[in-house]
Amino acid sequence: MTKYFLLLKYIFSAIAILFASQSYVYAQSPALNALFERLLVIEASEASKIEEKIMLEWSKSGSPAMDIIFDQAKTALSIKDYSKAMVHLNALTDHAPGFVEGWSLSAVAFQKSGKIGPALASIEQVLMIEPRHFHALAVLVIILEDLGLFFEALEVVNRIESIHPHFVKLNTLRRRLEIRSQGQAL
Repeated sequence: MTKYFLLLKYIFSAIAILFASQSYVYAQSPALNALFERLLVIEASEASKIEEKIMLEWSKSGSPAMDIIFDQAKTALSIKDYSKAMVHLNALTDHAPGFVEGWSLSAVAFQKSGKIGPALASIEQVLMIEPRHFHALAVLVIILEDLGLFFEALEVVNRIESIHPHFVKLNTLRRRLEIRSQGQAL
C-alpha cells in the first residue's frame, strides 16, 4: 500500500510540474532569449553550436566558489559517485538557489540514484528558473516513462520540440514512447 501511495505521489508531482512550468514567464537575459529564438529557425546542422552557447549561459553561476563546487559535482557524476555529487549539489543549491545548472545536475543525480521525489523537486526548481531547460525536461520524460506515463512523457517530448526542434535525443525519446504507448488507453 505504501509503495502504491508513493507511486501516486510521484505521478501527481510529475504532472503538476509539467502543467505549472508552462505558465512561467521567461525572465532570462536578452542574450539567452535571442539564442532560443535562433534555435527555432536554424538548420539542424547549426543547432549544436547554439545549444552549446545556451549551456554555457546556464553554467554561469556568477561565483568562482560556486563554479568550483559545480565542477566537483560534475566530476562526481561522471564517475557515478552520486552520493558525493549530491553533497556538492546540496551545497551549490543552498548557496546559489538561482543557479539553474545546480538544480539540473541535482535532478540528474537524484534520478540516477533512484530518488524520484527529490528528482522531481529539483526539476520543478529548474523549470521555475528556466522553463525552456530542455535537458531537465528530458529527465522528466525519463521519469514519466519509468512511472508508465507514456502519453504524458510524449507531451513533454512535444514541449521539448517546441523549444529545441533539433534536440539530439528528441527522435529517440519519441520513437521509444510511441512504441511503449501502443495499445494503451487514451
